[in-house]
Amino acid sequence: MKKNVYVILAGYLLMLMSAACSAVTPHENFVMSMQAAIGKSTDRIAWRRPEQLIGRKTLSNGNVEEFYKFRNSCFYYYEIDPRAHLIVGWRFEGTERDCEIAN
Repeated sequence: MKKNVYVILAGYLLMLMSAACSAVTPHENFVMSMQAAIGKSTDRIAWRRPEQLIGRKTLSNGNVEEFYKFRNSCFYYYEIDPRAHLIVGWRFEGTERDCEIAN
């Protein structure tokens, strides 16, 4: 009986440890969400919110960079291929605390 309890406890601890290792921080969640936009059409991406658009500029390579306000110090930028209407890159400025999405 005692051996079964130890086996159950060991299994439970292993499960908790693996869950802790696979958890992502809210900032990592933000980064993964932004990264998922790469290669997507500019017509279908949820993060391209017109009400958050601050501005846009043409880059030296001919692509367009759109600049968005997210939260407090967090701004994010999409690099867009205007001929293909695809997001080809992104970056952000701001603190990890402001650039986060709750899990």
